[in-house]
Amino acid sequence: MRVVVIGSGIVGVTSAYLLLRLGHEVVVIDREDEPGKKTTYANGGLLTPSMSAPWNSPGIWRELSRSLLNAGSAPVKVRLRALPHLAIWGISFLRNSRRNLFERNALSNLNLARRSLQVMAVIAREAALEYGHAARGTLRIFRDEDSFGRARDSATRSSEHGVDARVLTAKEVVDLEPALAPIARHLSGAVYYPGDQTGDARRFCMALARYAQRAGAAFYFSRDVHTLEVRGGRVVAARSNREAFVADHYVVAAGHESTQLLRSLGIKVPVQPLKGYSVTFKCRPASPQLRIPVVDDGLHAAVTPLEGAVRVAGTAEFAGPDLTLDSKRTRSLVALLSMVLPAHAGGIDLPTQEAWCGLRAMSCDGVPVIGSTPIPNLFVNSGHGHLGWTLAAGSAELLSAVILNGKPMVDPARYALSRFEAS
Repeated sequence: MRVVVIGSGIVGVTSAYLLLRLGHEVVVIDREDEPGKKTTYANGGLLTPSMSAPWNSPGIWRELSRSLLNAGSAPVKVRLRALPHLAIWGISFLRNSRRNLFERNALSNLNLARRSLQVMAVIAREAALEYGHAARGTLRIFRDEDSFGRARDSATRSSEHGVDARVLTAKEVVDLEPALAPIARHLSGAVYYPGDQTGDARRFCMALARYAQRAGAAFYFSRDVHTLEVRGGRVVAARSNREAFVADHYVVAAGHESTQLLRSLGIKVPVQPLKGYSVTFKCRPASPQLRIPVVDDGLHAAVTPLEGAVRVAGTAEFAGPDLTLDSKRTRSLVALLSMVLPAHAGGIDLPTQEAWCGLRAMSCDGVPVIGSTPIPNLFVNSGHGHLGWTLAAGSAELLSAVILNGKPMVDPARYALSRFEAS
């Protein structure tokens, strides 16, 4: 069987690899000139089943409303120019912030995330991938008693669903991660999630693409797929700016751009772009460095140690398909970093900063869209939001099972496009 995968980000490449591994002929097409060039490029680097909750948590509407009036650097920001694109999608996004729906969706992400890390470990081992992987967990720190109290309750619930969550005092935080000693007096406590991991998503993506190529997959770059040609109720070709690609099955894994491509066939996928920012700094050799990723709950910032570098990520913007790098947002991240790791800690070389932004593809309920479409030989794998790196391998396994009528390790109905028909 021949399968065309449109998109070579982390989701597309893992999908292609698992299909290839099952013995199928695979072709990957991307408009960029190499894999992992867009949203995968400089994401937060976190593989975190512990943070599987969707962005649309209960009360999110208050935060979004404030952001419309706040010209500053709110953690989640809505740009006025994006409102027309968000009208119908936004209603569903807010509806899914109701407590019962939010908790159901968070559990769907958690189940997929736990499976995903298992699959990723298998892929990395069999392909001998080097991507700066570390399994040191994550620390979620709190600066006030109220939020820490809620976190303790949340940790108990997480443990009930199989997530190892350990509540720590401020002293225990510093014992575990000495780089946080300069801010210890500001901490009420933390929750440590030892099952979380880190790694460079782009390095993983590029290394896996190279391995897949050696194993027989064909990659075509600088190809912009503008049309999926349908005859007799089936896709017969994916037409790019340079040639047409013919296959038995087609997978659209092009992030938020999947929406427009599928819309041209009358298929509605409720996914919108959510702009995320990061800033990466090199570390000075032989300096004390952060070992464990830190998520600062009050500052809405994640600080991730990578090989020879530290990356801080922590903002989200509903701005439509706009990749303009807002200097206010990046300056805010640099300021947040100094509040988590003061300049003298962590051996960070501030002048080396590399700012980045990318468009996360977010579904209206915060759960990825994986599986079949109304066209029998056309499939979708998109809408992962801030969890693309965490969920990629599990999503690829689920997609492969759906295409091949196999037995998925998670309930496919919770991720199917058809779930929105009943809403």
